[in-house]
Amino acid sequence: MKRLLPALLLAACLAAAVDAATFRRGSAAEPNTLDPHLATGNTAGVIITDITLGLTALDRRGKVAPGAAESWTISADQLTYTFRLRPNLKWSDGSPLTSEDFLWSARRLVTPATASRFVSFVYPVKNARAIVRGKLPPTELGIAAPDLRTVVYTLEYPAPYFLENLSAGVAAPVPRRQIEQFGRQWTKPGQMLSNGAYRLVEVVPQSYVAVEKNPHFFDAANVQVERVEYHPTQNLETSLRRYRAGELDLILNFPSNELARLKREVPKELRITPALATVYLAMNLTKPPFNDARVRRALSLALDREGLVDKFLGEGYRPAWTLVPHSISGYRPPVSPDRRRPAAERLAEARKLLQAAGYGPSKPLQFQLSYESLEDNRRQVVAMAAMWKAIGVEAKPLATDLNGLNRDVRTGRFEMLRYNWWAPNDDPYSFLGLVETGNSGNNVNYSNPDYDQALATANATLDNARRLQLLSAAEAMLLPEEPVIPLFYWGRRLLLKPYVQGFEDSPRGVNPSRYVSIRK
Repeated sequence: MKRLLPALLLAACLAAAVDAATFRRGSAAEPNTLDPHLATGNTAGVIITDITLGLTALDRRGKVAPGAAESWTISADQLTYTFRLRPNLKWSDGSPLTSEDFLWSARRLVTPATASRFVSFVYPVKNARAIVRGKLPPTELGIAAPDLRTVVYTLEYPAPYFLENLSAGVAAPVPRRQIEQFGRQWTKPGQMLSNGAYRLVEVVPQSYVAVEKNPHFFDAANVQVERVEYHPTQNLETSLRRYRAGELDLILNFPSNELARLKREVPKELRITPALATVYLAMNLTKPPFNDARVRRALSLALDREGLVDKFLGEGYRPAWTLVPHSISGYRPPVSPDRRRPAAERLAEARKLLQAAGYGPSKPLQFQLSYESLEDNRRQVVAMAAMWKAIGVEAKPLATDLNGLNRDVRTGRFEMLRYNWWAPNDDPYSFLGLVETGNSGNNVNYSNPDYDQALATANATLDNARRLQLLSAAEAMLLPEEPVIPLFYWGRRLLLKPYVQGFEDSPRGVNPSRYVSIRK
């Protein structure tokens, strides 16, 4: 027994050490793909942040920092960005990574056949829009690689958020030889090459995705967690139970009705911060009834946003009457004239608008409202349906999973759906571009030439303070049109085990695992 005791102690210590080397992150759903140009959803975004590295990166607090580029210069007219790559950059198999990889990847991103949903991140780049629309070849994109360590971007207009956009996964390099060899299957474990702090090693469907430390990462010596697992759990109650049982170190959401209890029981593990994100109702504007602005406005007027937030969401969330959240730095959104109107007055106008649009007791407005199948979402959607019933509208809720919701958005096969947008940067244009003609984020097919021109004028303005004023004026043009119906600004609420160190709150919602350590 005396001989057995030290062995047991050693085994326990080794088990603890192995466990401490793994960061177990809860996530919402399985990633639809890990191709940075094609992925959608928060889960894929978190993993791609860990396994890729763009020219710029985000530090632990969500601020722009050097990434694959060790430095850069910006021309006086803010149209030319010259990046100097770090020496001896490598892919995760140890092969060299050069400026040519960034050049090829950027051209793949804008190629129409790629059909990237987030290609608008590089719309400021010269000729990007024309290439996406098939009017120019990808070789005309405003990017150059004059030598193996230099990347030069030429923009069409000043974009003060451009450095932030280049930190997004969609702007990271992807391996040409793997893609040409394996096609869409290049992201499978054993075939995927990346250049971030971690490399993909395992995908277990309906269970987890695992990455391990990339020994060829330029800063591998400072990456402390050896393995990261991402565990998708659609059900928030199940996610919370797994966290309480010690199966997960981090969960990004939990049932809203648990908030008060969690504040009492684990206040040091609960984090609530504003987020650069808006939840809104997207409508298919290509056909009736939502091609009529009167219908959209009536539906917006009938919603009690304050009631939704107070009853179903609580601390951290704010009612939204405009698309751009108030947490965007330096931006003053236009004031909605409807926000302070009495509810009875709003409802009366909503009924008149519906009647003018041809709807009433003999012809009730009916539509399907799709949403991600979380219990919190279901309660919100049922409450909204009840609010609309008061003006004679019949909304039929339809639950689907996140990948299904994203598929409906991508294909345009929806009537109305509850959706959200997390900004890739701290700039209002990220949100305002969602309803700009030709923008890849414009899933509702709204088009207003005057609005488009207002955005273009603002984005061509060098003085950023004046630019923000012009963007606010552009957003004011949307208020009577209601191309989307803002519901509330997202409040980021998560639970994090106290032994997880280096995880800083960020309104961007991006927390790279490379900065984390486990201290049990």
